[in-house]
Amino acid sequence: MTRTRYASAAAFLGAALLLAPAAYAAPKKAAAKTAQSAKKKAQQPAEARRVAVLASGPHAEAARDALEAELARRPARYEIVPESAVRAAASRLGRDPTQPAGAAAVASELGLSAVLVADSSTVGKKHQVRVTVRNGKDGKALASPAAAKPATPKLVPVAVKRQWTALERGLQKSSAPEAAPVAPPQPPTPVEPEPAVKPAAPIAETPAPTKPPAAEPIRKPVAAAPKEPKQTKAPEKEEDSLSTEAERASAPIVEGALGVKLLGRSLRYKDDVFGVLRPYTLGPDVGGFALPGAPQVAGDVTVYPLAAFQKGALARLGITGAIDQSFGLKSTGSTGAVSYPTTAREWQAGLRYVIPFGEAQRHGFEITGTYGMNTFRIDAVDGERPLDLPNVEYKTAGLGLGVRAALSEKFDFNFRLGYQHPLDSGELSSDAWFPRMSAGAVTGSATLAYRLNRILDVRVKADLRRYFFKFNPEPGDPYVAGGAVDQYPGLSFQLGFRY
Repeated sequence: MTRTRYASAAAFLGAALLLAPAAYAAPKKAAAKTAQSAKKKAQQPAEARRVAVLASGPHAEAARDALEAELARRPARYEIVPESAVRAAASRLGRDPTQPAGAAAVASELGLSAVLVADSSTVGKKHQVRVTVRNGKDGKALASPAAAKPATPKLVPVAVKRQWTALERGLQKSSAPEAAPVAPPQPPTPVEPEPAVKPAAPIAETPAPTKPPAAEPIRKPVAAAPKEPKQTKAPEKEEDSLSTEAERASAPIVEGALGVKLLGRSLRYKDDVFGVLRPYTLGPDVGGFALPGAPQVAGDVTVYPLAAFQKGALARLGITGAIDQSFGLKSTGSTGAVSYPTTAREWQAGLRYVIPFGEAQRHGFEITGTYGMNTFRIDAVDGERPLDLPNVEYKTAGLGLGVRAALSEKFDFNFRLGYQHPLDSGELSSDAWFPRMSAGAVTGSATLAYRLNRILDVRVKADLRRYFFKFNPEPGDPYVAGGAVDQYPGLSFQLGFRY
């Protein structure tokens, strides 16, 4: 009995001595394998980020070359996408790739992790280079160092190298847009089994049918999938409309119109004490209001000088001017026996600022400040002219507000309303007529345009200028009246342009 116990103990001790080294070595081997796999994963190179460079301004080429050179020096980190591919995608989508929404849309189209936007516009007389890293996922700015100011294009690479540390930190934070999840395949619709056919009953036992058996429903064939050409037509039309809207919303470089205008004039006095003041009418008279009828050449143009270089707020500041010139006008004297050559002319010049709003910025508010002159002069014949009709020359300074709206893909509407302060009124404010007068003027116009193409349109415009006076007469004045109204209605047919 004692020997048996000793033998069992010896066998247990031997087994323990044999298994202990293996058990001790197992954790070490597992830990070594885990460390090896982690080391291999760490040594595997990270996937290169797809990055594009967009440059604009006088030093655009130098800035683009410098940024792409820095990216090319790190081929394991970055894959360069040509700028032409980004511009083409932006044109198809109708987006501005330098803005957050546009950068995100283009990045989603091309699988970009980041877009480097380099702006080399000038500030005053100095050149500058500002580089912004826009995230491909949401278009947000991940890095935008202070703008460098190289004196010449040769110094642009030096400026880019100084900014590169901050730019690369932004690039390392960038991420590409997530791919849209693929819908799981739908299981096929089970086909209902056909009902079992009952065995026919014997002829003798078959009862008379009370209702005809229901016919088996006819299964319609599954519609074939639409062909690829039909699917591609709709996106092309959508892209074309988006591109058209984007071109219309962007600030133009120049816009204006030229055409023919029909002009009218009615001068009416109020409270003419002695009844000696003669009213004047140009055009058909309807209840004291002159309808447009005298021909003029009318044109206007607005130039946005900064729109060709930048797309910011200053790109919508324009220099505007307009002129209306009559031809072949005649006025008659009080007896109607003599016709006098008559000149009707108006010109204006000033500044206009447009504030876009609405979907795709298709609409806009206008603020216009102008200085101008409106002349209505009756010239002499054989040294004589009607002395009972004063020649007027209104010199005015004013402010106008307007709204422009795209009613549809083809029709645009523009409405303007303004106030003009007369600085001078010609003979009407002279000592021979009404030296103590006070005056004011209001203007308004409404224009409906039909677009022929991206640049040209035809338009109809109705406008009105109305001058009003208070004469403030005193005893001894040559004429005594309380006031007057001098108004000029117009109707224009023009060919408009926008580029």
